[in-house]
Amino acid sequence: MTASWVLTARHCIDGIGAMNVYHSNSTVNRGTPVAVDRISAAPTGDVALVHLRSAYALSSYTPLDLAATAKSSGTGTIQGYGLRANAVQSDGLYQASVALTGASTDAFGGRAQHVTGVSGASNHGDSGGPLIVNGKVVAVCSTGDSADPGANTRAGSNYALLAQASSWIRSTAGI
Repeated sequence: MTASWVLTARHCIDGIGAMNVYHSNSTVNRGTPVAVDRISAAPTGDVALVHLRSAYALSSYTPLDLAATAKSSGTGTIQGYGLRANAVQSDGLYQASVALTGASTDAFGGRAQHVTGVSGASNHGDSGGPLIVNGKVVAVCSTGDSADPGANTRAGSNYALLAQASSWIRSTAGI
């Protein structure tokens, strides 16, 4: 999102007192931890922001779409470090194509985009990861339709739309 702020799901920060962020695409070699000094939940939906004690600039950031609404057609890309098929641990960041299949609700009763897998689906550990549509982050991973999708690459899930927290994101992160 920015050099100082990381976007995630609200349920990922529940009960967290301290947190580190790692800037790596590998779960095996995570790199140097960056301490978080502020954890903040959106007033609506399964959206949260964490503030890094020391800014850590990346070469680029995927822009946010803070006005996107749920779509019943089209495709997007999901990314995450969650489990692979049949509960196999991930060794890095994976992505998959998904179909946009309508409006749904997130873990906190907020507005969400329902997706179904095309080349893969979200799984445990993907929470807070982005749904990217037309080159912009529109939502973060909230819940799955199934507690354990196993090897079902066409499984469905619900991504919390950023639009429901757009003014909060702007004022909190200063964007």
